[in-house]
Amino acid sequence: MTHLPHPQPSSAARGEKEDEAASSFTRRGVLAGAAAATAAASIGAADSPASAQTGNDMVAFVQLSAALTGIADVKLATGNFNATPANSDPVDIRRQYFDWVNRRRPAVFRRLLQIAGDAQKLPEAGRAQAIIDRVQAAPDAKYLARSIVLMWYLGAWYDPGDLQKAAELPNHPSPAFKVISSKAYSQAWALRVAQAHPMGFSEMQFGYWARPPSERPVFIGN
Repeated sequence: MTHLPHPQPSSAARGEKEDEAASSFTRRGVLAGAAAATAAASIGAADSPASAQTGNDMVAFVQLSAALTGIADVKLATGNFNATPANSDPVDIRRQYFDWVNRRRPAVFRRLLQIAGDAQKLPEAGRAQAIIDRVQAAPDAKYLARSIVLMWYLGAWYDPGDLQKAAELPNHPSPAFKVISSKAYSQAWALRVAQAHPMGFSEMQFGYWARPPSERPVFIGN
């Protein structure tokens, strides 16, 4: 149970302007998926499970996720676990997300981790944009990155191939999704951004609705 009067939501995900098909998906498909979800190794490696997760891998994953989602890394939990703020990731959801992606797209995921790791050599002010620019330059990496954004915000998995079809093919139906776990259901950042909570689960204090919401940086760290 958190001792804050409100949850700790995040900011909107970063992204570039897409064509009309992609915009249609963004407005309708993703939001519909959010509602439904609430209701219920190196570059060039073969497409087989990447090497076992290391501390550096997790740091890279959190940095990658922070750049893509706009949520501060200390809210997603940093690699410096002793410095991680209390309640930033109370159920260790980052590990479940890491393993989920690693099992499904290991080779491309390894490239994303490499991009995030390389960016740590850059000045902090330009790191997030450098990650985004490199990710957007490669279609396979770009769509896996979008799957990761949706995973953090909705607690659900959208296959990168389905996202690509929805963005590129006119009138393509909204991609199917899978709620990753009950843990992911309870930690979806879209609901935290809205300063709300999923049905049947809440970390907020009784009576929170009677108080004005806190400022956005309190929730997302930016």
